[in-house]
Amino acid sequence: MSLATTGGGGFSGAGGGGAVSMAQSAHAMARPAAPQPPPQSSGIPGTGGTAAPPSLAALGADLIDKSQNLSTKQVRNLSKFPIVAVDLYANDPHVALYPPKSEDPSEVLSPVVVGKMKAHVLLKKSEAAQKTLRKYLTKTRGYTALVNDTLGPDGVAIEHPHKWLGVRRVDDTPEFIQESFTICNDSSSHAIAEESATSVGVTVANGTLDGTSAPSGDDFDRVIYKVRLCESKKALAVLPEEAVTLILATARTHASRKVPKVNPDDEEEALEYPVAVPLPGWACNDACVEALLDATGGSGVVVQRSMAALAGALLPGEENHPNNTLERVNEVRTVKYKEHQREHPEGSPFEYGALFVLVGLTADGIECTAVQISELQPKCPTCLFGSFKVFANISYLNADPSSQVKDVVKKMYALLEKIAPEADGPVGFITYGMSTDEQKKVVSRINLVKSSLDSWEKVPTFMTRPECVAVGAAVLGGVSHGRVRTMTTGANGKPKAQLAIRVQNVAPTAVGVRMNYYGGVKNKWTPVKVIFDFDRRVPAGPYAIDLKASECAAIRNAQQDLSDEDLLKAAKDFEGKNGIPEREKAALDFRLQVVQQYERDGAWIKVGDAISPLTKLEGDDDHKVACENVALELSLGATGLLTSSLVGDRESVAQATVSARNSKLRYYIGILAAILFFGGFMVKSYVEERVFERDTKRLLAYYKHVVPGSIMDGDEHNARYLVWKYRGKKNKLWKRLETKYGEPVLEIHEYPEEEEVNEDEEDVENLDESTEDGEKAAESETEPDL
Repeated sequence: MSLATTGGGGFSGAGGGGAVSMAQSAHAMARPAAPQPPPQSSGIPGTGGTAAPPSLAALGADLIDKSQNLSTKQVRNLSKFPIVAVDLYANDPHVALYPPKSEDPSEVLSPVVVGKMKAHVLLKKSEAAQKTLRKYLTKTRGYTALVNDTLGPDGVAIEHPHKWLGVRRVDDTPEFIQESFTICNDSSSHAIAEESATSVGVTVANGTLDGTSAPSGDDFDRVIYKVRLCESKKALAVLPEEAVTLILATARTHASRKVPKVNPDDEEEALEYPVAVPLPGWACNDACVEALLDATGGSGVVVQRSMAALAGALLPGEENHPNNTLERVNEVRTVKYKEHQREHPEGSPFEYGALFVLVGLTADGIECTAVQISELQPKCPTCLFGSFKVFANISYLNADPSSQVKDVVKKMYALLEKIAPEADGPVGFITYGMSTDEQKKVVSRINLVKSSLDSWEKVPTFMTRPECVAVGAAVLGGVSHGRVRTMTTGANGKPKAQLAIRVQNVAPTAVGVRMNYYGGVKNKWTPVKVIFDFDRRVPAGPYAIDLKASECAAIRNAQQDLSDEDLLKAAKDFEGKNGIPEREKAALDFRLQVVQQYERDGAWIKVGDAISPLTKLEGDDDHKVACENVALELSLGATGLLTSSLVGDRESVAQATVSARNSKLRYYIGILAAILFFGGFMVKSYVEERVFERDTKRLLAYYKHVVPGSIMDGDEHNARYLVWKYRGKKNKLWKRLETKYGEPVLEIHEYPEEEEVNEDEEDVENLDESTEDGEKAAESETEPDL
């Protein structure tokens, strides 16, 4: 079964305005040739690059997608199993798989279409079936027993459990979704209490995670299915993620028939297969993703549905049925390349990114995504383009999603003009996730709205097969597990392995916080402060929010909004020991609620319970203690999963005051010690220099007194040397001089003043003095070895 076949009756062209084509893909495990790229140059990625060396497997042995909830050990252990992709949000979920990791790194693997299945779980109506289901939920019976005793071709149906993944209360979902289920509004008692109605069937109700306690309005609440398979037995509480687990188990079982078993004796080996699940934009929220990861057993790959559709739409077609989407890309690339050659005849690198606008529908909503693809990789036919750069994603829940096509396309047009005005217009529209008849209706609506958009009027539209999303999800699952890799050149000039598709996602949902300074009083919550807005590049964070008890006290005291500057000034009035009572009260009453917005201009949904970040528990009784300050760090994943952490010492207000006082004392003492330390060196240096100069002058004065006119008289350089040589031993120097010359060394002012010499007097040379005596006299005038 091919992923797509060329449509007929006006749906086969890829050229002029409003033309529509059916995107093609590879047949199961086929090796069709990719469409030839336009004239190449050394700058086109994938053609002039590094060839894959024999050590490709070694270079990328531990290559995994770090944005997924996967570990290297986990991926290594699962490499012998296929990756099963399930398009849960399709009307009839399609299943595809990516083959196990090949021992030959040069072998090119392709996704395999498994088929389609129903989005519900059918349970037999019998007492034995209910007993086995109860034991399965309590982990005392396995999946094989459940298949034999409970699951059947008909009976009670748990319908579309993915629609309730992570939902805390029934009223949190739109009314049109509630209308398609049997809702039990009695939430006054716990989930398995006696009910007035004892008929066999399934109802949706408010419950809790444990399935036994009554809802209390906190984060422990969950929407559950109440399943009764026998009138004489109490209804069982089944969480939506548990029902999704059964759907995924069925998909895994179907996929196991396409590949040989690793261990033929293991009847439940298929349950170990890793799965890949694509989510539409509105479902990429923290609660849904967290529940889905629980349903996959922790080995699931969660991707955005639009990215899976694009990966599936770009797979090469069969030899006789080329992929018209790829032909359109090559056509535009050829034109752009010729323009580039005319503008740059010197042969500069050619880089081009083709922009696609994808429109996908489910039974409950619509999403529109703008993505730019680039980095051509002809040597990797499964992933011909290595870079998926998302510009924007618009998604809405709606009872009639096809009626929103015109609105979302116009919004995307305006949004791209705002956030990416420099980008070229789209190469084409791609529709996905629907049957062929449904896509034709959507295409007609797209053509109508394109006629009102000047620059998009002649953009062609391409349809995809219903299984396109599942096949693309299988490819992205293989990429995340490192089974599809390409080679690139690192900064050091050496080849290194990289993921075959690098997706730069944007946030399809928004994240914010709101605060309450009065103990959680309902009408005292502040407006939502947006932390991560729509179309923010993800993963994002951590984003730190500094929280201080003094600022909380200032806001409580002001009873109004304060600017940042006024808040800093007001907070200083509550610092110190006099403000401890006010700060403790403000910290204990402070609440913070993280919220998430699934749709643009939609309602803000709580993420978890409101927290008290400025408190901590101490003592055996776990009493609350007010903290002075703390930082809340928020991070947002590629599929809307939130992580948060509190960072800081979390000292109590009293401890923080003492610490601040001690810190201030240490600060000033440190400054004083530094002044004394360095000032002491300065004083010491100054004193030593003064003493040195004084002793030098004293020595010169002594020589002038005892040996006037000699070579030592006035020799400042020699005097300074002797003073330096005898530093710290000046008394020894003076004594040796006294011994040599027979006169004490006096202070400068103690020597008698010199008499004035008559200028008319002339020095008379003693001619009678012998040469020998003269030499002795000269020797006596030189400085002895002291």
